[in-house]
Amino acid sequence: MSLGEEGHQTEDTRNKIQNWLTSEGWKLSEQIHPEAAWLIRAEDAGGRKVLIGQNRTALDQIRFEARVKVASEHREQFDNLPDQRKREILWNLRFRLLSMNVDFSGVGELMESVVLTQRIYLDGLTKDTFIQRFSVVRNAIIAVIWSITQDLEGVQPPAASDGPMMQ
Repeated sequence: MSLGEEGHQTEDTRNKIQNWLTSEGWKLSEQIHPEAAWLIRAEDAGGRKVLIGQNRTALDQIRFEARVKVASEHREQFDNLPDQRKREILWNLRFRLLSMNVDFSGVGELMESVVLTQRIYLDGLTKDTFIQRFSVVRNAIIAVIWSITQDLEGVQPPAASDGPMMQ
């Protein structure tokens, strides 16, 4: 395949994916990244964003990436938990994401943001498989948000022990 054919195929793939996402109601915008042949940001009505792109060095695959930033109030609540509870929360989230078949990073003691990734190879690229993989990443965003909210809901920082308990 010549470079011209490769570039044409890359553009055709991007156009096909843009049409699929648009037909599913996602708001799209073009992004720029030096390593990407193309990069699209898809955003749903709830403000969840997923990047979809094709790396110049791996033209045989489409990559999906999403990032969930952990709110400072949740990080503070998490930091104030006992170590055993922190480990339990982290392991539960890791296993939840693993069972969803999504790659991830950032699920650790300093949980500032969780990066979720997935990929699909061009030889398996149909609308059905694309939307399924894309949905895995979108659902993983929701799983991270809901897991953090559920695990930290109602958690109060420990009371200070240097003053009277009741007045």
